[in-house]
Formats: sequence, structure tokens, C-alpha cells
Amino acid sequence: MLKKLVWGMLMIFVLNLPTAVLAQATASDTGYIVSDNIIENEYKLGPGDQVAANLIIGENDMSLDYLLVVGPDGKIFIPKVGEIELLGLTIPEGKKLIDQKIKEVYKEKFTFSFRLVQPRKVQIYLSGSDDKPLYLGEKKFVYVYGQVQRSGRFEYLSGKKFSDYISFAGGPTAQANFSASTITRGDKQVGADGSDIIFNGRSEKDIEVMPGDVINVPAQFFYFSDFTSFTSLVFTTIALYKTVFSK
Repeated sequence: MLKKLVWGMLMIFVLNLPTAVLAQATASDTGYIVSDNIIENEYKLGPGDQVAANLIIGENDMSLDYLLVVGPDGKIFIPKVGEIELLGLTIPEGKKLIDQKIKEVYKEKFTFSFRLVQPRKVQIYLSGSDDKPLYLGEKKFVYVYGQVQRSGRFEYLSGKKFSDYISFAGGPTAQANFSASTITRGDKQVGADGSDIIFNGRSEKDIEVMPGDVINVPAQFFYFSDFTSFTSLVFTTIALYKTVFSK
């Protein structure tokens, strides 16, 4: 009976080995304006702004396109580059900061463009009042939990998708089983393969999020914080196997 138990544990470990190793390798002014004319040197980026970025890397001209929304904390998330805080920066200042972050990750020559696609929602204020909007509207929320950098409640923005809210939450952690993410809406739950959507660029699989949706990013069954803990578990399992089966 003990031999069967140890054999079963060993098989589970071997079957989950690829995903375990993959998990280890992975890794001012917010005031609203009322204007159709955006002056790039004056407009200050803030939560809800939608920006587009294009990154062309190296001699092979690998082109990466991103459509990002500035999160409630004023940050965006770019795969491999990480979180970048744009709160209160003008568009040229934001581009300069992102340039610096890209240089820290990519050693090849690159070309980067950055532009504002859609300004955040406009709020209109009463004349003579700086703190009382004429109309705020009812706020609605989306909830992101599990293996993300900042789990919690995020304001619902119409038309935004799974990838946008993962960006708001700072992206997945190294321990995330990103491919097994789910979106729960009422009594229904659907799968969302975050790895395929964000890292493989399968935008057609990106699911539009609705008010009240709950996004969950589960953890890997096996996860190793460093190579030492990984090798320790391997040798422990082998030693246990030899001890039991040598009898």
C-alpha cells in the first residue's frame, strides 16, 4: 500500500514538472478635462486613459503591439517589461520613461512609439466649484483575485477585457497558473487562458468583462521559489522512492 502511495506521488510530481519549471522562469494631477483637442505636452495621463504602444526589436524587426489602459493606480503593465507608473506624466514624459524601462530589458536596438488613443471619461464640474462634479454616475466594479500583483476591486470601464483588468492588477505573479484563469459571472464560470491571450497575442480569445465579474488567477500546483528548493524536492522524492522499493 505504501509503495503504491509513493509511486502515485512520484507520478504527480513528474507530470507537473514542466509547469513547475515554467512558473519559476516566468516572471499629481488626475483631474479630468473637457476638450476634444489633446495637447500632448500638457495633458496629464491618469486612470482610464487608453494608450497604444508599438515596439520593434532587433535586426529581425520583431514587432510587438500593445493596447493598454492606465489602471486605477496610474500604472500600465507591459509583458516582460513590467509595471510602469504614468500617473501625472505628459505623453512625451510617459514615452521617455517607458523607453528607459525597455532598455533595462532588451539589449538589442529598438524603436518605440507611444500615443494616447482615448482619453479617460470626462467629468463636468459646476461653475465655481472644484470638488463637486455636476454628474458622477453610479460606479460599478470588477473583482480580480488570486495570483496577481494587486488583487481587489477595480472600477468597471465599458468595453474593457480580461487582459485590461489583469493589467490593472499589475500582471500575474511567478506562481500563477495563468492558463487556468477563470471569469465568474453570476452562476456561470468560463475559462480564460491568460498565457495564450497576453503572451501569445491571441486577442480573439480575450473576453469582454462586465460589471460584477470576478476574475480569478489560480496558483501552480507545484511551485519553486528558487532552484535550491526544486532540487531539494527532487532528491527527497528519489530518496523516498529508493527507501520504499529497496525493501
